[in-house]
Amino acid sequence: MVEPCPVVPASTPCAHVDQAFRTEWTAPAALVRAADGSIGLLGRASFLSMMAGRYGYGRSLWGKRPIAALATWGAATVRPTTTVAQAAALIADSPEGYRDLPVVDENGLPVGVVRPVRVMRALADQTAHRAAIDELTGVSSRARFIEELDARVAGLAQDPGAVAVVFLDLDRLKQVNDLFGHSLGDALLRSVARRLTGVLDPDDLVGRLGGDEFAVVSFLRPAPGVDPTVAALALGERLRASLAERDETLPVLAESRASVGVAVTENAATDTGALLRTADEAMYAAKTAGGDRVRLAGPTSAVGRAVPTDDLLLVYQPVVDVRSGRVTAVEALLRTCQADGSLGFPSERLHSAARAGTTLALDRWVLERACQDMVRWAAQLPDAAPPRVHVNLAPESIRAPDLADTLLATIEATGCDRDRVCLELSEYAGVDDLVRATPQLAILATAGVRFALDDMGATLGALRLLGTALPIDCVKVDRSVVEGSGQGLAFDAEMLSLVRRLAERFTIDVVAEGVETAPEDAAVRRSGIHHVQGFLHSRPLLEDDLVAFLAQAAAASAPGAAVPQPRVVRRTRDTTADDAHPGTVR
Repeated sequence: MVEPCPVVPASTPCAHVDQAFRTEWTAPAALVRAADGSIGLLGRASFLSMMAGRYGYGRSLWGKRPIAALATWGAATVRPTTTVAQAAALIADSPEGYRDLPVVDENGLPVGVVRPVRVMRALADQTAHRAAIDELTGVSSRARFIEELDARVAGLAQDPGAVAVVFLDLDRLKQVNDLFGHSLGDALLRSVARRLTGVLDPDDLVGRLGGDEFAVVSFLRPAPGVDPTVAALALGERLRASLAERDETLPVLAESRASVGVAVTENAATDTGALLRTADEAMYAAKTAGGDRVRLAGPTSAVGRAVPTDDLLLVYQPVVDVRSGRVTAVEALLRTCQADGSLGFPSERLHSAARAGTTLALDRWVLERACQDMVRWAAQLPDAAPPRVHVNLAPESIRAPDLADTLLATIEATGCDRDRVCLELSEYAGVDDLVRATPQLAILATAGVRFALDDMGATLGALRLLGTALPIDCVKVDRSVVEGSGQGLAFDAEMLSLVRRLAERFTIDVVAEGVETAPEDAAVRRSGIHHVQGFLHSRPLLEDDLVAFLAQAAAASAPGAAVPQPRVVRRTRDTTADDAHPGTVR
């Protein structure tokens, strides 16, 4: 911005300066330096006008006089390091109006001038830049982000595709600020901006919406066989993973992962404010589910969202009454079909569904298949069909606001009697979530659906739920308690007895899970619990094996038949391992 200009002593005749301006100098001004070091400003246009004079006599009047007589003295000077804002303030406050500013070096020697038009143009550019860029992180500001979101959604009218909005909120910025101070909190925010930008395509835009909230807008071009919501979720997962990676420039405790919400539109008429809010709401759902996960906004995150199921199937583990050998229920367990034909546990599928917000859709698929199987068995095995099927609800599913309508519609569509369905609620869901879900669960219970509280004894928090408004018909004692009681541990034996006594008091059935050895079976029987589930009595079975098992159990429990003793089945780590740990049983 600094323009070099000639510097002349204050005693230089005006005629010499006039000649130089007209023949040699092209600068817009000259600087005049007095003997005492003060700086005067001589504007080119005003000086030449003065020398011409009104009637052409200016040069004869001023030619021999020193240039100091026509210079403006006392003008504010600036240095090359002076900011644009400071220079603009000096120009605006000058009593002489918008004049050039003399520029001096670090020794106070004149080097050039800054013109007002350049200062004001630079100030306008800086103001626009600051409005568009977040100063701390260097990413787009909120105003610029919303402007770009509006433009990209409107652009769908001419360029079909989809626009994805990803809303990210750090899970622990406050803790970082409290522990290390705001300077390291700012470093975390800069790290987040850097990592997000590093995994985005050039056309994507990341913005900081305020505090610890960031957002990304991306245009998704149509591709054959690619669902835009799947692509948007993949983008959200890529961003989440980038923040989960270690940043070596930060202390370990100054790191933070993020909760991520994703919203998608293919409609140019979409209200972008509403689109951003739904992404924000999905982010909040991810945060309340524990953070460091991705949620999809809108109704597709619950019922309508499709999940891949081609490689999934159900196996069933019987619940047996040890007094009669009769099968009182079967539990539906989800498995994946491996490439070699074996069955595996779908831990990664469950984790991906939880991150993507499709857990309820997956639970609904399991419920639908289990109910269809129950209807078929009722027709195929009128005297041996299991009275009830247990289907697990993941902790994420019970938070769905339309849970009751979704599950009732699923059961009704299969033709299965509602009282033959028992939904298992894991103690690991948390007492608060179970209490909040009580109104939805009550609707299902009123319709005839039964409920079991799973994993009882893994923690002690759910004991206080017995006898409350939570509609519990059955409790299932966790395998860890059963195993301990079989080893003679007094606490676990007392826990078995305590759960049985509480269940009797509130007229609730009890099932002991994970009974795998004869000592465990004996400990369960001593506690007064008669319904068991585990490898000692049956491993999880494919449908053909289950039908044979049901027929055999029905024959064995017929009047006059001897009660069969359980056969110990060696526990293996094969395809259908028992499911009695949190978040895995379906």
